[in-house]
Amino acid sequence: MDPLSALVALIRPQTVFSKTVYAAGRWAVRPPRVGNAGFGVVLKGNCELRIDGGPLIELAAGDFILLPSSRDFVLASDCDIGDDEANLSACTTAEAFFGDSSQMPDFALLGGSFRFSHADTPLLQQVLPAFVHISAANGSARRLAHTIDLLADEAQERRPGRDLVLERLVEVMLIEALRNGADQPGTQFRPGLLAGLADPRINRALESFHADIAAAWTVASLAAQASLSRTAFSERFTRLVGVPPMTYVLEWRIAVAQDILLREHLPQEAVAAAVGYQSASAFSTAFRRKVGQAPGEYIRARQAT
Repeated sequence: MDPLSALVALIRPQTVFSKTVYAAGRWAVRPPRVGNAGFGVVLKGNCELRIDGGPLIELAAGDFILLPSSRDFVLASDCDIGDDEANLSACTTAEAFFGDSSQMPDFALLGGSFRFSHADTPLLQQVLPAFVHISAANGSARRLAHTIDLLADEAQERRPGRDLVLERLVEVMLIEALRNGADQPGTQFRPGLLAGLADPRINRALESFHADIAAAWTVASLAAQASLSRTAFSERFTRLVGVPPMTYVLEWRIAVAQDILLREHLPQEAVAAAVGYQSASAFSTAFRRKVGQAPGEYIRARQAT
């Protein structure tokens, strides 16, 4: 499995809600932080977006935006409006209108939010970009708009298999956004998996590791995949991915182990072998050191919550 597919398979995004937002005249929306990722595609008109008080991002019809983590943001006809705010969380219907209700809407956005079923490790929290903005001129924006349209349609129905279809559509949307967002000037990378994948040499090492996470990887063997010396590879990997190579290997293995323990209920010996440990005791020691609980304690604690 390639690194991006492995990431999405591990975090397993799940739909929370989707809706269409309409607006007219002067308006501003400042949703509360609710701990979910957000996405949207502009269907009509233009608007401005400001994330965490940063620079303005201008959005036009056909543009796609992805916020992989909960952020403070303002979406407005003019971000200088100030505190003329509306609260999206108070709108539980499939549609919402902001601004001058006496006018026909000159802006429309289809969007929503989703959560990750496995995102409780520092590694998984840092591997996603701060945000992704894909302009309408990029062909992937049209594919994303179509996916979101299907997602919104499915969310409003109660057909058999609805939950599974929604999960798969969100996965498709996330993969499409991440793999195409790397080519967009609006994408903000922080050290993490995507920044590493954008570097051809580090990409080769990551591809090799994720193809077989149970192999006996060392800095030397990973550096060989990248055709770099151990020193050069370690420096480059740490700068781009945000952690040293073997820290990444350890944290990814433990994250995968957490997922296996909760979903597959395998014996610890089998879990240990699946993530590259020679014995259950070595795996249990590494797991406790990283998670703060032995594997059995972790399972019981998660099941209780």
